[in-house]
Amino acid sequence: MRLPFAVVADRTLSPFGLRLEVESDDPRPLEAASEVARFADLGLSGELRMTIRTVADQAPDPAWPVTSVEQHEGWLIYRCGSGVLRADAAAGSATIELPESLLAIPDAVKTFVEGGLSALAIGQRRLHAVHAGMVVIDGVGLLLRGPSGAGKSTLTYAAMCAGATVVSDDWVYAAAARPPSLFAGHPWRMFLVGDTARFFPEVATIEPVAHPGADRWKLPIVPPETQQAASAVADAVVIIDGAGEPGWTEIDSATASARFTAPSLPSEQRDLPRAWLDALVARPAYVLHRGRHPAEAAAALADIAAHVAERRISVV
Repeated sequence: MRLPFAVVADRTLSPFGLRLEVESDDPRPLEAASEVARFADLGLSGELRMTIRTVADQAPDPAWPVTSVEQHEGWLIYRCGSGVLRADAAAGSATIELPESLLAIPDAVKTFVEGGLSALAIGQRRLHAVHAGMVVIDGVGLLLRGPSGAGKSTLTYAAMCAGATVVSDDWVYAAAARPPSLFAGHPWRMFLVGDTARFFPEVATIEPVAHPGADRWKLPIVPPETQQAASAVADAVVIIDGAGEPGWTEIDSATASARFTAPSLPSEQRDLPRAWLDALVARPAYVLHRGRHPAEAAAALADIAAHVAERRISVV
């Protein structure tokens, strides 16, 4: 049953430089909505609107982390139990209905709010989303590309432990109307698979949380604030390869293009223009063989950063 809607809380936020107006009949979702304001300013412009409505629980609420998504022309519908997000890119507006039990799960609410924001911004061709991690090592920004399960998050964590700055462990965003250079991420949170504990015993004490990914349960990590960067320039592209001994190989742009696009998700195939991707892989590109231990892969990643820095100096 749908409860009567009356706005009791509203907020205007500026994720990626956009103007996002959020209104809700319950103040709790506004806390989750506020987190999207942490996304770095990418110079985007435009106004978006989001309305959040509370609904009564139904079976099998709260259902989290089981979700589904439908993509239509100009529309996205995302569901979890009786919770539903409807994003209309053409209208620049999204409505979210959240059952009471789902409201009690902060990660679920954040997923709905961020999903609404990204669906609108991407649907309006203002924003591009790339399934990749990103770290900065000694001033060199490295975009980490690989299919789901390639170890992007684990490598990001290993690099962080070695002193790298985290931009994102899973998704990065860029302005669609500009050449691919500056990327924004979510460095304030990471999610590791439970198996990471066999490499890094310190994470074994972390309480897992439900997650909508294939693993269903992940270990939440908050990088130190001094190792967080909301955005960074991508100086090189790194393709993660699980085969072979730890090490790296520089590759040409044609090879980089083929290996970068191979693991593309349906959303990337639909939304990322070929010319934009070609420009992305035109920078220095490498294959990183991660080896058996993430610490070895992180050391090889640091070598790549040093190689990029040396090339930069030689050009100057």
